[in-house]
Amino acid sequence: MATVALDVAPAEVREKRFFLVMAVAIAATVAVGFSLFYAAGISSFDSPWWVHVHAVTFVGWIVLYVLQSTLVFRDDLVLHRKLGRIGAGYAAWVVIVGLVLTPLTLAVGRSPPFFTAPYFLALDWVNIAVFGALVYAAIHNRRRTDWHRRLMLCATICVIAPAVGRLIVLSGTTMTAPVNVALLLPFVVAGMLFDWRNRGRVHPAYAWGAAALLLFAAATELLARWPFFAGQAALIAG
Repeated sequence: MATVALDVAPAEVREKRFFLVMAVAIAATVAVGFSLFYAAGISSFDSPWWVHVHAVTFVGWIVLYVLQSTLVFRDDLVLHRKLGRIGAGYAAWVVIVGLVLTPLTLAVGRSPPFFTAPYFLALDWVNIAVFGALVYAAIHNRRRTDWHRRLMLCATICVIAPAVGRLIVLSGTTMTAPVNVALLLPFVVAGMLFDWRNRGRVHPAYAWGAAALLLFAAATELLARWPFFAGQAALIAG
């Protein structure tokens, strides 16, 4: 039994370190994406208050994810669980903000010029819906820590789609949901490869996470082309 414990412990420590590194990498991606957009003069701080609410809300989720990953790495599980209760409510707030402020952005003519109205609405709404579903699954599996931490990672990967999208636009590539997902999937693949090296197998939670991202791409394309949805988006856009 002592030998088994010694074998398992290092793998668990490496896993906690990996999730912390992934959290930092995700935060860095968000910082780079938005900073370069600002430096290019495409976005600015001279925006309506609700634009700042949207930005602060989503950045707040990234900060929370980094903090929670840090607490797990430090084995401060008591504080991690207490903060997790707040995080569950905050995730609901993130979904509400995404669902409400996206059509508002469209209605006042602040949507990106490289998107049609239905594509912009579909892209953001499907993204936030997939994020919410993954977070719900992660919370539902909070007692199964192996599932919980991987599903939460996949949810956070999904929610950084806007930051990755900015990098795509700056590269001169046409920004679409499939292209966005193509750049998000490597984060999931990194988790798969780490599992394979650390545990000898890939955890099935990553299959769900990857499938959710592929669903995000496919559903966005289909929804944006649905005549009824396109018509409603056009009405919102005036």
